[in-house]
Amino acid sequence: MDNFLKVINELQDVFSTVGSSPDSIKLPQIVVVGSQSAGKSSVLEGIVRKNFLPRGGGIVTRRPLIIQITQENISNQSWACFLHNPDKKYTDFDEVRDEIVAETDRLCGNSKNILPDPITLKIYSSDLPTLTLVDLPGVVKVPVDGQPENIEEQTINLVKSFVQNPNSIILAVSPGNVDLANSEALKIARQVDPESRRTVAVITKADLMERTTENRLVLEGKSIPVKLGIIGVINRSQAKIDQEQPIDKCLEEEELFFKSHYQYISGEMGTPYLTKRLCKILLENVKECLPELIIRITEQKVLQQNILDSLGTKVDDPFEMLIQLLYKFCQTFDSNIDGKESIKLPNGKEISGGRHLFQQFERTIGTDLEHLILPEDIEQQIEQEIMSSSGAKPALFTPNIAFENLASNQVQIYVKPVKKSIKKCCETITEITMQLSKQVFKRFPNLKREAHHICLSLIMSKTQAVEQFLDNYLKCEICYINTNHKLFAKDRQRIEVESLDADGENLPFEKQNVKRIRALLELYSNIIKNQLMDVVPKTVMSFMVYGFKEDLHKELIKRLANQQKVGDLMKEDVFIEEKREKAAKMLQALEQADAVTCLLD
Repeated sequence: MDNFLKVINELQDVFSTVGSSPDSIKLPQIVVVGSQSAGKSSVLEGIVRKNFLPRGGGIVTRRPLIIQITQENISNQSWACFLHNPDKKYTDFDEVRDEIVAETDRLCGNSKNILPDPITLKIYSSDLPTLTLVDLPGVVKVPVDGQPENIEEQTINLVKSFVQNPNSIILAVSPGNVDLANSEALKIARQVDPESRRTVAVITKADLMERTTENRLVLEGKSIPVKLGIIGVINRSQAKIDQEQPIDKCLEEEELFFKSHYQYISGEMGTPYLTKRLCKILLENVKECLPELIIRITEQKVLQQNILDSLGTKVDDPFEMLIQLLYKFCQTFDSNIDGKESIKLPNGKEISGGRHLFQQFERTIGTDLEHLILPEDIEQQIEQEIMSSSGAKPALFTPNIAFENLASNQVQIYVKPVKKSIKKCCETITEITMQLSKQVFKRFPNLKREAHHICLSLIMSKTQAVEQFLDNYLKCEICYINTNHKLFAKDRQRIEVESLDADGENLPFEKQNVKRIRALLELYSNIIKNQLMDVVPKTVMSFMVYGFKEDLHKELIKRLANQQKVGDLMKEDVFIEEKREKAAKMLQALEQADAVTCLLD
């Protein structure tokens, strides 16, 4: 039996060293719950048979106190130690009380606030059974003596954080001189354990209960359904405490009282019976939970190891690590653009650079140009242009300058979608590098920031080259309308013929001209559109994307691989360091926990 309970004690110690256990590992434990002045301290001191708990007005217990009792074959003198100072051995339990107060004040200070950080007290004795109990602050209703206004909410939330553990046994302590219907302990227990399957009710001050049939039914468990039982105990009065009456003497008086007043159930009342009952309940609970705990420990080991792997090891050679990261960044960018791998975003989506760029070309330069057709008033524009080009005399033939002006105006419209396409591609490259820098340099915020700035500068430089080239290209198209273009010349004669329909002889010459020029404008515009759909992607890929790829690594090395800057660049994010340290400690604790559970195999 002791081996099972000692395993839980050791697991509790292991996880206390790292602050807490993983959420999925719920250790079996007995949690003592009750309102302020319900008699929790007296119950615990009766079990331990020592005066060791702080007493006084207001909230005395301001941190959870884990009391681990271990039965060992030692001398008759019991002794204790604390997990926060395991090398110091206490045989005087008055000093234990003083240390509990000092350790509480160390974190809580002189304020009346409560904190969830537990104090672990280990008690070794030859005449006490192995048992672990968690003493919690008593629930108070009205703040007094400088207590915060929400002290009731604080205490209830702290208590619930322990009793919500499905593997915990709730020791609900209620005073016998108060109607149990108003018991704060039973109320909290009922909220988390509505069927009372893991609740033990303890009625303190049983000698102050009126000896009525109703109270007998309560002690027999017939009035209030509690599956694990209702046990009455008798506390030491304050007068007896002040007189320093030995606890053993009080236990004798308790036994005599129950035999005298509740003889037929006296064997199931009193502190000694409560102690035995709690040992049995805890042992059964531990045996039931242990297989699941072993599985959870194994799962958590894998999880914490994965976290450590994702965070990487501590940097031994900052310069070498820097060079490796810069190379990895450039290689990953190349692979992403070439479609060999994608970037996984935190929201689960993926970015494939090459595919993303192709989509941008389709959505901007492709779709936008296709949607640009001749304006609805183009025929009026053609008429006005012919008139302007003909001067004062009517035109017998359409001047070439009229068509060239109209074609130049139409090409001018294509400048906007071309610039939009360049902008979108620039944004795509910027997004790719930003996401890559977050992933590759996530451990090093200074390096991530500097690398991203260099990427932005290089992207802007390449974007300006693209803009300059395409700006000159469009100027060429606008300034010189090539009516001798092979495709234009090929279809021009066909358009001349088609523009004269069956009623062509009846149409005025001017109308025939307008119809013919409109068709020629459409032909020429489509030729320029098709050229831009080919030239823009080629220019962007050549100047911006591949130019960026070619210069990226040497630019990063040139501006970052400086021995004087390496120390600052390779400083890890404090959060990463803390997370790695926490994961390492937790993994070590889980390894120890695994070793502890193996002792029972």
